[in-house]
Amino acid sequence: MKKKSKKNKNPFLRELEFYKREGIPLQLNGVPSTPKKIAKAHKIAEDITYMRDYVRDSQGRLTSLGFDPVKEQDSHIESEIKY
Repeated sequence: MKKKSKKNKNPFLRELEFYKREGIPLQLNGVPSTPKKIAKAHKIAEDITYMRDYVRDSQGRLTSLGFDPVKEQDSHIESEIKY
């Protein structure tokens, strides 16, 4: 199996790998994680969107980056009204 070149690699995964190289801790659902695990969770998520949580120190430097699940609501909600 041929490995993907860096140019063809998922841009989201490349971004996460950059943060890791810069020493920024990554979390998924509040648990330390890796770029590959986070990218995979995003790829297979069906009913969930992940919200980024940028944590900064008092001088504004990024100290960690978390991805927290946010359940998407249906675009239409059916309800029964009984009178």
